[in-house]
Amino acid sequence: MNEPVTLLLLQHLFPAWTITQDGGIWTAAGRILVSSSDVDGLLAKLHIADPDAVHRAVSLLKEG
Repeated sequence: MNEPVTLLLLQHLFPAWTITQDGGIWTAAGRILVSSSDVDGLLAKLHIADPDAVHRAVSLLKEG
């Protein structure tokens, strides 16, 4: 999946977080700020920071 599509998907799946990608760094700002150089790392950090949001995202993906 290309970066713009991935960014839109993440923004949809995690509406409580402001997710951006700039210069190869993925950032999610919510109750805290997390960042990573790749999407997998960002998702891992989101899972630690907001496990309920990750569970909701997984549920949304399973519905579709």
